[in-house]
Amino acid sequence: MATTLFTSAAGVFRGNLHGHSTHSDGQNSPADVVRLHREAGYDFTCLSEHLWTDPRFSAPTIIDATAFDSADFITIISAELHCPGKAHDRDGLWHIVANGLPADFPVADSSETGPELVARAVAAGAYVTIAHPEWYSLTDDEARSLAAAGAHGVEIYNHSSAIEAGRGGGIATLDLLLNEGDRVHLTATDDSHHVPGDAFGGWVMVAADSLTAGDIIASLKAGNYYASSGPDFIDISIDGANLDVGTSPVDRIILAGDRHRAEFVAGDGLTTARFDLADFNSAFFRVVAIDARGQCAWSNPYWMDDLG
Repeated sequence: MATTLFTSAAGVFRGNLHGHSTHSDGQNSPADVVRLHREAGYDFTCLSEHLWTDPRFSAPTIIDATAFDSADFITIISAELHCPGKAHDRDGLWHIVANGLPADFPVADSSETGPELVARAVAAGAYVTIAHPEWYSLTDDEARSLAAAGAHGVEIYNHSSAIEAGRGGGIATLDLLLNEGDRVHLTATDDSHHVPGDAFGGWVMVAADSLTAGDIIASLKAGNYYASSGPDFIDISIDGANLDVGTSPVDRIILAGDRHRAEFVAGDGLTTARFDLADFNSAFFRVVAIDARGQCAWSNPYWMDDLG
């Protein structure tokens, strides 16, 4: 009997976890950010404004944009958290995305460290991810410190960093942590500052019971979603030793594991692939689908010992 790892059969909600408005350094008003995402077919967005004390680009308070919610679109109270101590950043600041924060979450003080800030956000109930690791040259030790503090995931794709700096990836950081046993997730985001110019390029598709902030955050924490810059996963399941993957039409479906282990199926307009896990010999696997335009969908990692 097949075991379903992910399915979109019951419906999924499309959302952006990382974006900005005029509350911090974005060019669009909060109302416009919400309107433009709703018109683009999203179900939710997060105004993850820079939470810090420098008025050049940040605000000392979190914005609550839930007044713009409707029956078919919601916002999730979020922030991009900052504190000092990050190497290779022009302001020396950590960048940490936290979705599902309380609106009164306090700004960090100058003595708080990045790992301490992650731990405080996790304790407050947020889904916490490591922002744009490639963009500001996150070191391996820095990544380890945030994962040890409880960060849930890594931005594997940051759209504005990709199109404006050529530094939008996070696969190296993700796989470092996975290979060292950290069971982190992955996200794709826009980090948008001027919608639509740097928006609608990276998102998550979340399988949740309802379009509410609580259910979306719970599904994110459970890893019940995938990330994308284009393609869709329809379903991912295991039948015996076989992994079955269903997608929108793509050119390549890749099974990626630990220690650079990988297998792939290629073809024109693929919508299914089957992989034999019996000899894959990896502690975990994740699935990547790549379409004809080079856009990707990334599944979350699945751990063999969890799957029996």
